[in-house]
Order: sequence, then C-alpha cells, then structure tokens
Amino acid sequence: MTHRLRIYYNGVFGAAGALFGWLLFGLMAAPDWPWVWSTLLGGATIGAGIGYWVVSWEAILDLSGPRFLRMGGHGLVFGAVGGAVGALAGEVINYALQDLGVVPATLSTMLARGLGWLVFGLSVGLADGWVARSWQRTSYGAVGGVLGGFVGGVLFALLLAWLGREETSYVWGQAVGLMILGACIGSLIAAVEEALKPATLRVLRGWREGREFPILKAETSIGRDEKADILLLRDMKVEKYHAKVVVQEKRYFLVNTGAPPQHTLVDGRPVIGMAELTEGARIQLGEQVLVFHLREARRQAPTGRERQRPTGSASETIPEAILLSQPPGRGPVSK
Repeated sequence: MTHRLRIYYNGVFGAAGALFGWLLFGLMAAPDWPWVWSTLLGGATIGAGIGYWVVSWEAILDLSGPRFLRMGGHGLVFGAVGGAVGALAGEVINYALQDLGVVPATLSTMLARGLGWLVFGLSVGLADGWVARSWQRTSYGAVGGVLGGFVGGVLFALLLAWLGREETSYVWGQAVGLMILGACIGSLIAAVEEALKPATLRVLRGWREGREFPILKAETSIGRDEKADILLLRDMKVEKYHAKVVVQEKRYFLVNTGAPPQHTLVDGRPVIGMAELTEGARIQLGEQVLVFHLREARRQAPTGRERQRPTGSASETIPEAILLSQPPGRGPVSK
C-alpha cells in the first residue's frame, strides 16, 4: 500500500464512520431533548463512528476479526469521549463569542467548530497511538487529529453557512459536513505519520504484498499472533512471535525471538541472535520477504558501492555489507 493510498483510505473510513454515527444519532435522538443532552449524544455517536473505523480499518486488510474488534473498541471509546466533549465545547464557545459580539456570527461559528472539534480529532489520534502502544505514534496521531479536527470543523461551519437554514439542505448539509470532518481527521492523522515515521518494513512477497508497516516503537514484534505489531498470516513457517525490530541509539536490529535461524534471514544470512538493519536490508521470515527502509535514506540519492538483489520481477538496492551480532552466550551467526 502506497503512502497516498493509506491517507486516502484513512480519509474514506473516517468519512464513513462520521456518516454512520450521524445516522445512528438520528435514530436515537428526540426533538424534545435539552440541547445539552442532544449535543453530548450527537458528539459521542459521531466521534465513536469516526474513532472505530479510523483506528481499526487496517485490520480488515489482515482479515483479522479479533484484531478488528479489539482495535475498534479502543477507537470507539476514545472517539465517543472526545466527540462528546468537543461537540459541547464547540457549542459553548459559539454562544460565548456571539454574546460578546466581537466577531461576525459566521466567523464565530467557524472558530467554535474548529476549536471544539479539534478535541474530536485529538481523541481519535490518541486512540490510534494507544492501540499500537506507541508514544511516537500517539504524538503523530495527536498532531494530525488536532489539525484534522480544526480544518474539518471550519469547513463544516462554512458549508452550513453557505447552504442556509432551509430544513432539507441543512439536514443533508450536516451529513456532508460531518463526512468532511471525518475525512479530514482520518487523512491528516495518516499524513502526519507518513511524513514523520523514521523507518518502515515493506512486504515484497507474502501476506498483503506491497503493504508498509511503520517502525514507531522501541520494540516492534513480528509474527502470526493476533497481538503482534506486524501480523504475517498464511505461512506456518512464521512463528507466533517470530522476531522483533529493536531500536537502540537510532540503530535498528532484527532480533530472533526463538524461531529457526534458517527461517530468519537478513540479506540471505541466517540470524541466530540479532542482525543490524541498514537501508534496503532484505528480511525473510519463513516464506515472507520484507525490505527495510529509513526515512533519511529515502531523501538522499544512493551513494557508495551497491549491488542489486532480484526479488521475482523486481529488485532492491541494498548496501554491500551489514553488521551482524549476537547476544551474550551465543556463538557466531552461521549459515
């Protein structure tokens, strides 16, 4: 999956989640409810919808029901709380600005929606990082969510101001505006992460070929278990917890966590203990083949003596040498 495609899907599922939440709120709400309760419930259901789908949609690619439910549950809770708080905050800010009369009504509504609903986006971004148990991903999600919530809230207010107060157009304008909000939150969370992630593993051959996994934790687990950070299915040569990528002082290592060395290779060399990963290093776990990329290296033109390794019809440029090491008490890495 390319960077743009992930941003696109995040936006699409964010919009779908917002629409689902809006429809659900329409079924539950009653016209005689106090505005406070209506605002809280509306924000909670819409936030829950956005949070659930933005956080969990990648589990659909893995065809993993347990993963989808677990990740979505976190997104639902964070989204519901942030949605309720953000929606109420937006209404309070809007009334306060209108009472002050220091800015035009349309501008005050835009500011209120933007400031209130950035809480919306913040909660969804926090959920995305919480699910991954990654402080780095949490920070990226928070930044992207705040930006998405503010931009989406401003666009929502502009759309409703343009449509006017006619009942039919206003109702459907709310639906479209909320979809824009969800799309902004989802796409900007993904865009910030894609722009700042320091390293990735891309699948060259095997389960979900072409997909990229960001390395955003001190230890990133890889295996067939549903709770692994990088899930590799449909290959019984891959152990439930086969290996992990460990980051130490900005250096990256693949650590064998008990898998057979012949099924754990870095650039064709069996790994008993651990192997340092450099730009373009090719990792084979069972029959699955992944390639390691650094963000800094991608920004620079290739230098030094390099060789080509074919991978089916494609090829990867990798460095000439890679440092191999092993934990204490182990012998040297051997073929």
